[in-house]
Parts: sequence; structure tokens; C-alpha cells
Amino acid sequence: MQIANPIYDVVFKFLMQDNDIAREFLSVLLELDIVQLDFKPQEIIRETSDDSIRLFRMDFKAVIQTAEGERKNVLIELQKAKHLFDVMRFRRYLGDNYRKEELVTIEKNKQVSLPLPIMTVYLLGFKLQNVKIPVLKVNRVYRNAVNGEELQVKEEFVEQLTHDSIVVQIPRLKTDMQTRLEKILQIFNQTFKSTGNGHVLNYAGDESDPLLKKMLQVLLRAIATEEVRNQMDEEDSWDRILDRELAEKNAEIEKKNRLLKKSRAAIKTEREKTEAERQKAEAERQKAEAERQRSIAAALRMKTAGISDSEICGLLDISQEELSNWLGQN
Repeated sequence: MQIANPIYDVVFKFLMQDNDIAREFLSVLLELDIVQLDFKPQEIIRETSDDSIRLFRMDFKAVIQTAEGERKNVLIELQKAKHLFDVMRFRRYLGDNYRKEELVTIEKNKQVSLPLPIMTVYLLGFKLQNVKIPVLKVNRVYRNAVNGEELQVKEEFVEQLTHDSIVVQIPRLKTDMQTRLEKILQIFNQTFKSTGNGHVLNYAGDESDPLLKKMLQVLLRAIATEEVRNQMDEEDSWDRILDRELAEKNAEIEKKNRLLKKSRAAIKTEREKTEAERQKAEAERQKAEAERQRSIAAALRMKTAGISDSEICGLLDISQEELSNWLGQN
């Protein structure tokens, strides 16, 4: 089955604009019972020259139902990036949501403006260095810092200041599917990518899951939509610009590193030369001082033997003043 490649922002947006799919997909990914999902305006950040990055962001306001039957409002922030980037951008966009407040009903007919708990989802088109698994879940755990006991409670103050995260490394997705989540994530698996056309995935994964069926149908429509195909071409153009600028940046960094290495080597050589000269000068000074001490000792012996000052000066090739200084010091 040939489907549009959802690693493209336009395709992923096309897929996630189906509210039922977005709600079910995020429910499976976050392991939550999302009963209502409101899609908020998304952003696509494309920067070149000084800051080369392509980052796609979608925000959702969700109502989740807990295992105890309680309903809670949360914000879900979804960000997708094809290239390695400065993590500060994720922090900046996350900080934007931490500052937002939403009207929340706390009593019948009474609403207040409160910050909502945040959950983050990161879909990465590149591999992290140390985490080798396809899907990483970062869960908050309340723990007594004194004895390590895990607490089975939640506190609104803590919930609003911390968040859970899911990180999906698309290049690490495997084809040996086990769980439902793994099966659904197969639609991102780039090993299905069509040769010569990265817009298309020759999907050969599971098709039995009801959610997966709906997602595949949407991705089939996406690949047949001219507007989507044109925007995929545009993304390719942006990626080529980013790749070129990143290559230029890397070349410039490499050049600067080489110059820095040469500069450091030159400084090291100069320091070693200066140190060698210092040691040589010190050795010569010590040699001269030793020679002076021997001359002083000889002058004292000659003086004790009754040799005249003038003869001592002649023998040692020193002035009368210098001899007087030596004899005065001793």
C-alpha cells in the first residue's frame, strides 16, 4: 500500500487534523483516556542563515478521564523535527505554554483562569546519542526524598510545574511489532520509504487495528491530494536549503576549529620556547652564581694567606671595589 510519508509536516498536519485520529493517536501514545480534544493553532518554524532549523508544533487542549473517573483538563504540546536542533527552542515553546492560562470550571457556573498541566510529545527525525530505544516515556513519580518511598498522590502545585514526556525516535522504529503502539507507529517507519521518492511509503505493516485503518485511509487521500504533494515539494526545498546551510556551517566550524587548533599549537610552541629560554637563563644564572661563590672563596683563602688585594684582583680579574664587597660580606 502506498501512503503519504507522515514525516513531512504537511502530511502529519493533514493526518492530525482529523480530530478522532488525533484523539485516539495521542491516547495510545500517552496511555491516557482522552475523552475530548481541541486542536489549537499550530506553528511551523523554518529558519535559515543564522539559525537553521525546521520545527513543527501542534498544541491541543484535552479532557482526560482518570482511572478514578475524574475528568481533568490538560495541554498536550506536540513538536516534530527532522533535523538535530538547539534544544533551547523546545524549551522556549514549552515555556510559552507554561505561561498560558485557561478558563476552568471549578464549581457549577463558576470558572477561573488557571495554568493547565502540560504533557509533551516529541517526534524526532534523527537519533539521540544515548537513548537507543524507539519510544522513550518520561514519567513523573512522587517520592519521599528521605526514605525513597513512592507516594500514591498527586498535587496540583506539582502538576502545574512539571510534566510528562514521550519521545519517539523515528529512525529507531523497527518492523518487528509487538504492542499496539509499535504497530501504529509503523506508519512513520522510514524503512518503507519508496526508492527515489521520499514522499511515499510502501507500507507493509499491520492493517488490522481500527485506528491504524483510519490513519492509512487519510494517508492514502493525502498522497492523492495535489496541494499536499506541492507542499511536500516545498518542504524538500526547505530541507535542501537547511542541509546546504548546515553543511556550510559545519565547514565553517571545521575551519575555525582547524585555525583554533593551529593557534593553540602555536601558543603551546611559543610557551615551550619561552620556558626553555627561561630555564636556560636560570641555568646560566646559577652557573654564574656558582662561579662567583668559588671566586669569593678563593679570594678569602688568598687574603688569609697574606696575598695583597692588588694581587688578588689581578689573579681573579676583578676590581678593587668588587673585592672589597666580597670581603665585606664575609
